[in-house]
This record gives sequence, C-alpha cells and structure tokens, in this order.
Amino acid sequence: MRKLFTAVFFGLLAAVGAGAEPARAEDGVATFYFTNSAPNIIILKAYSETRNWVWPGANSYWVLDDNSQQYYASLACNVGEKICFGGSYSPSDTPFYWVVGFQGNKSCASCCLICGPASANVWHAWDLTGGWPYTCASCNDGSCQCGNNSPGGLCSNHGGNNPSVGCVQE
Repeated sequence: MRKLFTAVFFGLLAAVGAGAEPARAEDGVATFYFTNSAPNIIILKAYSETRNWVWPGANSYWVLDDNSQQYYASLACNVGEKICFGGSYSPSDTPFYWVVGFQGNKSCASCCLICGPASANVWHAWDLTGGWPYTCASCNDGSCQCGNNSPGGLCSNHGGNNPSVGCVQE
C-alpha cells in the first residue's frame, strides 16, 4: 500500500510540475559573416539589445586574422531579439573600432540583425576595413560629438549629422 501511495504521489507531483514550466521564446538563429580587409587582427563580439547577453561569452571573443579571412557566427537567439556586433583591434576600442565597438557601448544603425526562426535564414555579411579614426562631428541638436566613428554614427543619437555647422576637436 505504501508503494502505491508513493507512486501515486510522485505521479501527481510530476503532472503538476509538467505544467509549471515557464513559456520559452521560440528558438531562433541569426548568422553574421565577416571578412577582415583591415591591416590588423580584429576581435569581435555580438551583443543583444533586447536582453543582457553577449556572444561568444562575457570573457571570450572571436578573432579575425588580418589575411582577409572570412568568418561566420551562427548565433542561437530568441526570435525577435535585436543583435548587434562590435569589434576593435584591442579591448579598449583604440585606435579604431567597428560598429558598436568591442565593448558594445557605441551606437550603430546598420550593424544589427533581428533574430528569426531557423527557417527564415536571417544573415548579413560585413567587410571590415580600416576602422574609424578619432574624429568630431556637428550634430543637428547643436552638439559636437567626438570619437572613433563616422560622423553619422557619432550623431546617430543627436538628430543626425550637420556638417554645415562645423565642429573641431579642442
């Protein structure tokens, strides 16, 4: 009798537990292709703008050799998640960086993918060249933004670039 009671108890517990699993987002994939046309090795990461997540990991990165190596990263992600990549010659983003930077703290309008279901085959290819030198840009909100980015990238959160105003590094 005790074995029967134990079996029924654990059976009910398993049935209740089965319905308690939290809903999961649909599994998705986003694939990034990179070609290094720059003169040095580039280190890369990808960052989710939707959740606190980084690929390939918080303490790791991808290495693009400086011999025009093509590399791809097929990332497991949540469908609808916005993923941006960033790279640099060094972890400090100096003297150049690409898109959101190695640390993921820059802005970029054209360096992100929206994760889709595997059947959607979401992908894009980037050819990384030279990197952005340290420069300044005049923005439509009247500010002068300086950093390692294009003028459009520097002013992306400031109403856009307005070269007619003029801006110099002091």
